[in-house]
Amino acid sequence: MKWMIRVDMEGLTGVVDMAQVVPGASEFAFGKQMLKHDLLAVIDGLLQREDDRVVLYDIHFYGRNVDFDWLDPRVSAICGKPNYTPANGSFLDASFDGVVLLGLHAKAETPGAVLNHNYEHDIRSIHVNGLCVGEIGLEALMAGEAGVPLVLVTADDEGCRETEALLPGTLTACVKESRGIAAALCYSPAVTGPLLTKAAAACADAARRLQPFTVAGPIELALRFKPGALLDKLRGTMAAHMVGADRFVIRGDSVIAAWEQYLIAKA
Repeated sequence: MKWMIRVDMEGLTGVVDMAQVVPGASEFAFGKQMLKHDLLAVIDGLLQREDDRVVLYDIHFYGRNVDFDWLDPRVSAICGKPNYTPANGSFLDASFDGVVLLGLHAKAETPGAVLNHNYEHDIRSIHVNGLCVGEIGLEALMAGEAGVPLVLVTADDEGCRETEALLPGTLTACVKESRGIAAALCYSPAVTGPLLTKAAAACADAARRLQPFTVAGPIELALRFKPGALLDKLRGTMAAHMVGADRFVIRGDSVIAAWEQYLIAKA
């Protein structure tokens, strides 16, 4: 089978602070250690046969967080965080059996959720045709447009609850329990490693029963922002989409098409 893993870091084993996930920050080495731990555990569960394949897409910061010397020869990686576009289908196609979101987290302003946010910390909310989503939901929707189901999310407990409410039947693996924006009850790597491998091994069965997550178009993507430099910039680059002092509405034929407009405007 063929899988894509979208790689993030805030929802990894043991991670509770941005200093552990920002490249160059004081504790980033710890974050990388935990990324290696969780990623290899999931890959171990996915690669059940010699012809199984995994493609990583690094969605965290600059998209250069995965060391290639970690990887099995059956694993390749898209690095550098190239934009999703309608032309590339978020780098998914009918050859993929499912998507795994590794190290994800709850959407912005989820009460008590560790490191909750929506991509940039400036984004207060994301709505797609009125449905409130965070990174988990938006990634699932863009995968769905390529015809690929989201099969597994690894995250803190709040990220897992968000997944289960939005996408019943999607597998989740909880590696820690939120205790605030920068605190969690963290499970030992000795516990989370087998947990992640077991969940990943169940993806084959999940992929056979789950359907891609989609919403009927046309798409209306509504974004609200906190005050700051990004909002100030978007008031210029997305002036035509402003519907309030801090809110923008982007329309497109697909979620990917609407999201691409935002990615270009913020670049």
